[in-house]
Amino acid sequence: MMKQRHKIEREANIGEEVGSTKNQEVAKKNPKLAAMNKKFGMIHGLSSLSNIMSFGSLAMHSWYLAGKIDL
Repeated sequence: MMKQRHKIEREANIGEEVGSTKNQEVAKKNPKLAAMNKKFGMIHGLSSLSNIMSFGSLAMHSWYLAGKIDL
């Protein structure tokens, strides 16, 4: 996905400057970038949800294991 984005950014002559103002303007006008931003947002959201669920599962399992310790 990142290789595709870099290719599109090179074609639109963006991505080299610091900041995102020009990128946001072009992304609104360019349907390819808009679709790619939407897809990235979905993938990023699912990844974040997966990380939170993994952390919760790890915390619950750690709590369970800690309860098994006899001191």
